[in-house]
Amino acid sequence: TDRDMKQKNLFLILVLSLTFSAARSQELKNFTLGFEVGSEFVTGQLNSNWNVRKDVGNYYYDYGNGSSVGTDMTISSVGIKPEISFFNNRIGISSGLVYTQISSSLGKYSSDINPFFYLLNNGGTTNPEYFKVKNIRDDNDYLGIPLEVTLLPFQLEYIGFYLKAGVELNFRFHNKTDIQFYNASMEPYEQEIIRNTGITTNSIYSTFYSSIGMRFGREDKIKYNLEILFPSTFLTTNNSALIVPDFYTGFKLSVLFPMKKSKIFKAE
Repeated sequence: TDRDMKQKNLFLILVLSLTFSAARSQELKNFTLGFEVGSEFVTGQLNSNWNVRKDVGNYYYDYGNGSSVGTDMTISSVGIKPEISFFNNRIGISSGLVYTQISSSLGKYSSDINPFFYLLNNGGTTNPEYFKVKNIRDDNDYLGIPLEVTLLPFQLEYIGFYLKAGVELNFRFHNKTDIQFYNASMEPYEQEIIRNTGITTNSIYSTFYSSIGMRFGREDKIKYNLEILFPSTFLTTNNSALIVPDFYTGFKLSVLFPMKKSKIFKAE
């Protein structure tokens, strides 16, 4: 839509303006090209629009029926992030391009005697329709732009400790919700069941996050980062057809390759 396009353009302008304005303020002291992978676990609850036989949260066990059902939601990412450092490499600003996949699932534990749970089709009919389901999975793939600020107050020759805060805006290019039935003959009902939930997932995914990390390596050589995310929040809603998230935590690993000093962006 026109509104989404305006949001994309505004965000791109913001990222480029902040990055190049900071770079023009002085000689480029330290420019690195970073490659990053991340993995996060999301804490949340099952969307109530899915009528499972019993209510479930992250973990649920029905002692009366011997039925255990669990939900799971993870975020995986890989990205490239150039970083510019200032003030004797104590402050860094980075942006770039990130691919992110948000995956959520609802299913029976493998150790359960009964390999299925009952799902009600919200069709509004007089006679309820229950389906035996083994698993429901929802995957969303995004491309996004992060904007991060890193503070490195403590740096020895080969190791340093840093704090980071960032925001990220992502735009979805693929989505798939899949229901695995206990009886394969029920597969023609999949799209009807999904449609009857009335759930519409968001094409935009945004988050605010912060972390603490360790940096290994000399300042003028290849550096390695290991960071742990503090409990972080979603700025958008409906980013999963299954789970309503509360917060997420996890870790990120990255490698920073130093580039040669340059005066390209130095103010005249």
